[in-house]
Amino acid sequence: MTAVVHTGFASPASLLRDWRERQDRAPLREFLVLGHTADRPFPEAVAGQARGLGARVAVLGDAGPAPREAADVRRAGRDHLHGVASCHGAFRPELALLLGDDACRVAIGPGGPARPGGGVEDEPWTVVATDGGASHPVLADLADWLEALPDAVAVTPWWADHLRHLADLLTELHCEAPPVEPEGPVVELAHNLREPLIDRLPTGPVDELRLYAPSADPTGEILRRLCDRLSPAEVVLGIRPRRSGHDAAGLRDALAGHPAVRIRELAGTRARHGKLAEWRVGDTWHALTGSPDLTGAALARAVGDATGASGAGAEGPARNCELAVLVTGTTPPPPDDAERRAPRGAGVTVPRLSGGYAVDDLFRDAAPARRFEQDVIRLRELAATDAGVPTVADCRRSLGAELTEAAFGPLAADDEDEPSEAGPSTDPGAGAEEGGASVLPDSARDHARDWIGGLARRLAREAAEGETGDAPAAGGRPWALSTTLLVTALHLRLLAAGAWDEDDYGWRAVTADLLRALDATDQDPPEDQRRRLDAVIAVCVSLLGLHGDIEGPEADPVAAAAWRLGRTAAARAEPHHAADLFLPPGRRGAPVATGADVEDLAKRARAVPDPVAEAHRALDAAHLSAAYEAGVWELAGEFSNPQAACAKAVTLLAGLPDGLWPGPVLARAHARGTGVPCFMAWSRPVLIRQRGRQWTAFRISAPATPLATFQTGAPRPTAQGDQARRGLGPLLDAAGLDPVALFLHLQQAPARDVRPAR
Repeated sequence: MTAVVHTGFASPASLLRDWRERQDRAPLREFLVLGHTADRPFPEAVAGQARGLGARVAVLGDAGPAPREAADVRRAGRDHLHGVASCHGAFRPELALLLGDDACRVAIGPGGPARPGGGVEDEPWTVVATDGGASHPVLADLADWLEALPDAVAVTPWWADHLRHLADLLTELHCEAPPVEPEGPVVELAHNLREPLIDRLPTGPVDELRLYAPSADPTGEILRRLCDRLSPAEVVLGIRPRRSGHDAAGLRDALAGHPAVRIRELAGTRARHGKLAEWRVGDTWHALTGSPDLTGAALARAVGDATGASGAGAEGPARNCELAVLVTGTTPPPPDDAERRAPRGAGVTVPRLSGGYAVDDLFRDAAPARRFEQDVIRLRELAATDAGVPTVADCRRSLGAELTEAAFGPLAADDEDEPSEAGPSTDPGAGAEEGGASVLPDSARDHARDWIGGLARRLAREAAEGETGDAPAAGGRPWALSTTLLVTALHLRLLAAGAWDEDDYGWRAVTADLLRALDATDQDPPEDQRRRLDAVIAVCVSLLGLHGDIEGPEADPVAAAAWRLGRTAAARAEPHHAADLFLPPGRRGAPVATGADVEDLAKRARAVPDPVAEAHRALDAAHLSAAYEAGVWELAGEFSNPQAACAKAVTLLAGLPDGLWPGPVLARAHARGTGVPCFMAWSRPVLIRQRGRQWTAFRISAPATPLATFQTGAPRPTAQGDQARRGLGPLLDAAGLDPVALFLHLQQAPARDVRPAR
C-alpha cells in the first residue's frame, strides 16, 4: 500500500509513535532527521524511542548558530549519529525518514523537526507512507537527492557515507519494487541542489496564486518574480499580524500595479512555520510546500550557483539548501480558514475535523486519540475571531453527530431537524438507564487516563494564560466552548467506565483542571448553551465534593476551590441539561454523579450568599473599590500607603461572617505617582508580601490582624527573598490557584483608576 498525506499535522516524534503502534510490530531499521534547527535536545529525547524499535538514529543540522549545550549532546556518537552541514547560506531541508524491512515513511516539513522549545506536533508535513514493499516516485527522487547531497554541501566523510548508504537502502528496499497506485494527491520531490526551485514552477497564466511563509525578502523581489512567472489573475498573500517577517513597504511595492491583490491576516494562535505557494488552473490546485521561505536565497538560487562550484566555498549571494514537494490535486483551505475577516456578505464556512471519530476509539486506541487532539488544535487555529459562538448545528457540521451529542447532550438532540416529541426529561435521574456506562478494558485504561489528563492540563493552562493576557500558545484565542464541553464529557464517561482504580484519586486533578477551563471561557454563549455549561460545571463540582466538604473549617482544598469557582453556575444548574452524564458506574467505586446530586448542590448554592458579591459589599463599606481578577483583589485607584490598603483589604475579606470567604485572600494595590505595586496573600498566621520586587514573609498570630499590624509598622519578617516566595505555594494550593497563572497575572500592569483612593 502507498499513501500520501499532504500537509498532515505531524512531527518526527509522532511518526515514531505511529510506527511503535503498528499492529505487525515491524522493526524500524533506520531513522534519519534533517533540519535547520535540529537542536540537540531533540535527538536526545527521541533516540531512545527509535533505538527501542531497532533503528539506527542519525540527525543532521545546520552548522550555523544554534543552541548547543554540552549536556544536550552528551550521548551523541553513542545513541545516535549527530552531525552538521554547511553551505553558502542556510542548510534548511526538513526531512524525517523511517525505514523498515518492507515499510517506509518519508515526511517533508516546514519548520525544524525540533525547534527550540519543541515538542510541537501540529505543524503541517507532507507524509509519504509505503507498506508491503510498495514504492512511490518520491522515494526514487529522495534516493537521488541523498546520493548527491554530500557533493553539494560540506559534511564529514562518515556522514557522506551514511547518506549514500541510506540512498542505497531506498533503492534496494523500495525503488526497485513494483509500483502501487498511491492514495492521495500526486507528489514529487523538489530541491535546489542543481537548479533554483522557482524554475520548477510552471509558466503562467494561472487563475489564482496563494502565498504564505513566516518571512519574505524585504524588497519583495521574490514576490515579483513569482507573479511574473505564474502570471496570476488573482494574488492572495497570507500574513500573521505582529509575527510575520514581512516588510509592509516591500510588499506594497512588489504587488503594486497588480489588478487583484488581497492581503489576508491569518487567524492562527501562534507563528506557523509552514511555507506554501499554491496556484489554481481551472478547478485544479497545485502547491509547492516544504522548507523554503519567500526569499531569494530559498527560491531563486541553487546551491551550486554563482561560480559554478558546489559546496560551501562558492562566492556570491546566500544560497540555502532547501527541500520541498510539488503537489497536484491539493484541497485548498476554505476562505474563512485563512482570512481573519471574510468579505462582507460572504457565506460562512465551518471548519471540520479531518475525519469521523467514535468515542470508544478515542478511549481505546492511541492513534485516533492523537489525531483527534491535533484536529481540535487545528480547528481552533482556523476559527474566525469575529464569527461569534458556533451554534449546535455548526458544531454538528464541524465535530460530527456523535461528538456533538457528547458535548451538548440533550441540547444536541433538541437541535435535530425532528426533535423528540417527549421533549427534555425533567427527571433528575434521567439518562442513568439509557445505555449505561461501558466498562473500559484493562489494556486501555493507562492510555485513556494519560490522554484525557494531558488534554485537561492543556485546556486549563491555556485558559489561565488567556486570563492573564499572556498566552503564547493560545495567542488570545480561547478554546471553543464546544471543545471544552466535549473534553469534559469524555472525561466523565471515562470516570463512569472505570478508567481509575477505586483507590486512585488522580481523576480529581483532571476534573479540577476541566472545571477551571469551563469557568474561564470568555465567550458569551446563547442561553441554551449557557444552561448546558452550568449543568456540566455542577456535575464537576458535585464529583469533587464526593470525598470532602466543599465549605467550612474542615473543607477539602480541592472541593472548596471547586465550590468557589462553580457556585454561581451550580445555583443556576438544572439537572436535565446534563441527563446524559448521569451514568451508572462501570466498575466498583467508579465516581459518578446523579441528577439528585446536582439538584441538591443547586439548592445549596442558591441558599448561600455569593462570596464575591458579599466581598464587594464589605469593601465598598470600607471605601475600597476592587475588581476580582485571577484570584486577586485588584484595588482601584492609587494609594499613598499601598501596604496599608492591602492589609485593610485582606483583613476585611478574611473576616467575612460565617466563613463566606474560606481560605487565603490575595490583594494588590498601587502606590500613588510611581504605580509600584504591593501584593499580599493572607491566611492566618502566614502573610506573604511582595513590594516592588522584594518578597517578605510574616507570621501574625491571633488576635492581631494585618490591618492592625501594618498600621503601626511592619513586624519582623520570618523569611525574605526566594524563601519567602516559596511560602506562597501552600497558600495558592489552599486557594485552588495555579502558581504560573498568578505569576503571569502579577507581571501585568492592569489598567487602574488613577483617581486618588478614598
